[in-house]
Amino acid sequence: MSQKGAGLIKTVFDTDNLVMRISEKILDLVTVNLLFVLTCLPIVTIGIAKISLYQTLFDIKHQRRVPVIRKYSRAFKENWKLGLQLGAIELLVSGICLLDLLLLWNQTALPMHGIKALCLGLFLFMVLVLLAAYPLAARYQLTWRDCLQKALLVTGLHFPWFFVMGGILLLLIMVLATSVLAFLLGGMVFFLIGFSSLAYFQVGLMEKIFARYKE
Repeated sequence: MSQKGAGLIKTVFDTDNLVMRISEKILDLVTVNLLFVLTCLPIVTIGIAKISLYQTLFDIKHQRRVPVIRKYSRAFKENWKLGLQLGAIELLVSGICLLDLLLLWNQTALPMHGIKALCLGLFLFMVLVLLAAYPLAARYQLTWRDCLQKALLVTGLHFPWFFVMGGILLLLIMVLATSVLAFLLGGMVFFLIGFSSLAYFQVGLMEKIFARYKE
């Protein structure tokens, strides 16, 4: 009995068993998610935070015992310039599109419908392209022009995948908007682990896409 009990204890507390590995990944995802949320608070740093999030997640996916805080901090310092550039483009385009939609939402004239459709299409197009741009910026040394050009190419060549990712984001937004309770619960989940979990699964897909273009 003593030998069986010792073996059971050793199995439970073995850091290489499946439960411990999953727990370790969850802790890493929670940590990097909180760092991401905190560094997004100034809004203008959202681009830097996104690149840092993806860059840290690439390490978390393939390594164990990742020093998440140190990795994220280093990525934040290294990518501040590119992150500010991509973030500024994202905020500028999003701001113009959403402001126009807000101002013209109740307008029923035919030209206004055309402008609203154009703004909505541009916004959705930007979302899909940036789903590729930020992982590219995290994985490769690129200028913001090269990053957007390659992101546009990758999005076009693998549009079904990016369409699905965009659809998932839209579905989540719709669910959060159904009620105050759903918004509060969803907000709590995203604050704790939501952003990093979505990006973690996206990283796995992006790695498969990147692998197809390696020389």
